[in-house]
Amino acid sequence: MIRNNKYYTIAIVGAIITFMLQVVLMVTVDPYIAAVLSPFYPVWVIVFVIGWRKQYPRR
Repeated sequence: MIRNNKYYTIAIVGAIITFMLQVVLMVTVDPYIAAVLSPFYPVWVIVFVIGWRKQYPRR
């Protein structure tokens, strides 16, 4: 992750925003409403893996 990879940035920022939004919704509205956002975590992992594969392709 030394080089500037946009996939890493999108994945990390997306996961942080999702987590913060989940915490805010859990405290202010309802924990069950916050659970709606949890399926987005695999999306951020997939974007991170895509960035990894772009940076380090198989030979």
